Amino acid sequence: MSARRQRVGAYALSIDETGRVLLCRMSRRSRTPGTLTLPGGGVQHGEDPGDAVLRELAEETGLTGRVEALLGVHANVYDSDGVSIHGVRLLYQVTIVGGTLRAEQGDASTDGATWVAPDDLGGVTLSAHARHALELLAAASAGTSRS
Repeated sequence: MSARRQRVGAYALSIDETGRVLLCRMSRRSRTPGTLTLPGGGVQHGEDPGDAVLRELAEETGLTGRVEALLGVHANVYDSDGVSIHGVRLLYQVTIVGGTLRAEQGDASTDGATWVAPDDLGGVTLSAHARHALELLAAASAGTSRS
């Protein structure tokens, strides 16, 4: 039996005034290099997830934000170097309030940050939780409910 672990993360879905989505590119250091994902990451022991999402946003993009709402949760199980990981991701709607867009500093899990137009999303590889967050936002905008 392989080792098992649970990982809780908090991720920011930010949309600018033109409808573009803020995304980060996974680095070679990650298990999915080149995949675009939401800014975010692991919640530290004792850290409030709402604080974690804003900390991760600043670390990965140089931007500061304000949490507007919890959109939902995305969970899955995946293998990482022989360890079964149960990933639980809290998906927040976050408004950008300041900062200057930049890539994450140092040898990190992401190596780029950019705004992507809605028409361009079909041509990129998105993480499962980024796609789920966009579906939740679309459902909320349409007045339907998904979890």
